[in-house]
Amino acid sequence: MSKGYVMMAMGKDYIQQAYLCALSIKQTQKINTTCLITNEKLSKTYQEVFDHVIPIPWTIDKDYYMTQERWKVYHASPFTESILLDTDMIFLTNQDYVWEYMKPFDICFPTSVKNYRNKIVTDNFYRQAFVKNNLPMIYCAQHYFKKSTKAHNYYNILELICKNYEDFYNIYVKKAKPKYCSMDLNHAIAVTHLNLNDCFSHTLSFIHMKSRVQDWENPTENWLEDIQFYFDQEKQLKVGNYKQLGLFHYVENAFCEKVVKNYA
Repeated sequence: MSKGYVMMAMGKDYIQQAYLCALSIKQTQKINTTCLITNEKLSKTYQEVFDHVIPIPWTIDKDYYMTQERWKVYHASPFTESILLDTDMIFLTNQDYVWEYMKPFDICFPTSVKNYRNKIVTDNFYRQAFVKNNLPMIYCAQHYFKKSTKAHNYYNILELICKNYEDFYNIYVKKAKPKYCSMDLNHAIAVTHLNLNDCFSHTLSFIHMKSRVQDWENPTENWLEDIQFYFDQEKQLKVGNYKQLGLFHYVENAFCEKVVKNYA
């Protein structure tokens, strides 16, 4: 049974983010095999940090963010068990225990995340479509799947939703409907469509740095403008006076630009 972390990325910024994420995995995890799914040509330095670099299968959409392409990760992943990550994340401490907890699941999502003060996020500013349409409050930036019939069927439905998201939003997201394709929403619709009640776990979680979930009185749109962070040569991160642990979803690319230098 092979286990590994999978990311999908196109474009200079996202490739660099994936590189930083992979470096952090190698630094902190004992289970640390990584795979990047991309059609970009990588430098030798970037190439060496990934155990697998796999082309995006089949015809790709021209969308820069490739949101509608992300259902392909199941089919492209070389691992029996995978944890999919958004590229703008880094591991700060070991989380190998997660793999053991995921054994009973075919696919699993976190349903809660934390802010930089280690408090469960309760502000739904970014999640009105979930609240107003009674969709499961799942986060796909980090989620687990294994190669199985159930997961295969799930990703087939997700493919259909990604390719026809406007039609599905007309059915499932009648209120606070976004004008773009949201992968979080697509997964929530797939879970609802298949009536899955066994794909959630509090074991999966991460620190989410979107500014409006930090319980600040007057946040800007970019948390880097609101608070300082400190990242030392020992790869220890503090945001304000709070030491960060686990998986850190930093959101802003400027963070990557500064921190990646510490891994040189």
